[in-house]
Amino acid sequence: MLKENCAMFSVKMLPSLILGLLVVAGAAVAEPQAGLLRAHTAFHEALRDADASALDRLLDQHFTWTHTDGLVQSKADLLAKIRDGKLRYSEMSTDQDTFNEYAKAAVVTGHSARRYAEAAKPFELRYTLTFVKTGREWKVAAYHTTVFTPGAGQPLQVRLGYPRDAKLLILNADDLAVSHSEDVASFAALDQKLITSATVMVPCPWFTEVAEYSKAHPDADLGLHLTFTSEWQGYRWGPITSRALVRSLVGPDGYFYASTKEFAEHAKLDEVEMEIRAQIERAKSMGLEPSHLDSHMHALYAKPELFGVFLKVAHEYKLLIRMARNDQPFQSVLSLMAPGDPVPDAIYSPGADVPPSGWSDYYVNLIKSLQPGVTEVFMHLAHDDVESQAIMVDHPDWGAAWRQREFAAVSSPEVR
Repeated sequence: MLKENCAMFSVKMLPSLILGLLVVAGAAVAEPQAGLLRAHTAFHEALRDADASALDRLLDQHFTWTHTDGLVQSKADLLAKIRDGKLRYSEMSTDQDTFNEYAKAAVVTGHSARRYAEAAKPFELRYTLTFVKTGREWKVAAYHTTVFTPGAGQPLQVRLGYPRDAKLLILNADDLAVSHSEDVASFAALDQKLITSATVMVPCPWFTEVAEYSKAHPDADLGLHLTFTSEWQGYRWGPITSRALVRSLVGPDGYFYASTKEFAEHAKLDEVEMEIRAQIERAKSMGLEPSHLDSHMHALYAKPELFGVFLKVAHEYKLLIRMARNDQPFQSVLSLMAPGDPVPDAIYSPGADVPPSGWSDYYVNLIKSLQPGVTEVFMHLAHDDVESQAIMVDHPDWGAAWRQREFAAVSSPEVR
């Protein structure tokens, strides 16, 4: 979904390796004693070779291994896993080691690259080893490991393989499936490469049409516009999940609430999670494999608790989510993102302050003023026809004429 200087770029091109954590190494100190160095080397060699007998000698009886996800293994747990053949490495190396020795203890930090047996790809981690001295021997008392993504602290455009001064632009059309008119305009924009991606409202009446398009256009970058509100007066939709299971998500009429405020006031988190999963699974069952997720009317960004559920499910499905550093709805939950999660620098969308005659100028000026980094512009494309007018009656903002202006603007030679 990107343009660089402004060259096109798709969300699908966001490498999966940018989902991870970055941990900074400690400072180096004095040369370690020979015995400590031997113990450090022997531990990693025994771990690499799945040598349970050697590890049994090297590990203190109170040994614990704390993993990235919070799992804590005891000495018995680790030895049993190795003896059962459940932990095997085909590669393991360490470097950047730092040693801090005390009277009866020592702490070693370092970097390790390793690959599980049968795994297609290697991975990297930072580690902290705590040793205790028993007589003349060093024993491993604790092992803390944090898997991270190389380059996770770099600007997003650099992590994507572009120069630091690159300007990458995502042009995303929201609201696919809300109407046939919305679909036709958005499909045309995708086919003509006027936009780089689009997001789909699974609960809406025209979702089947979008699913068919996705199967006919497997390279189209389509995400899900997770839907928890239904704002039009006479054109409503509700959850994919049975209403009996998600009563907090629907109003007295059985449809989603009309506003983000009402949704946030009533929604129960377990029911929100159930419906997020239902929308993702419905899309997948219809042949649409989403590349990313966002939220209609920013509903899932309205409270940290809601965003936490959203982020949890996105991580489980390994799907990217819409985020930005410059806009309040996103800034308010930015701290919940994991270190290394990809976060674009800015997001924009034309508002009511843009006069009807100024839409092309809005986009042209925005593109000309892009700063180095990753920027998203989201839009709503449709034709100002009888269908759109009937659905969006008495709704000048984001209504039929509004969407026609957006389509005309992105189609204009000036913007293209």
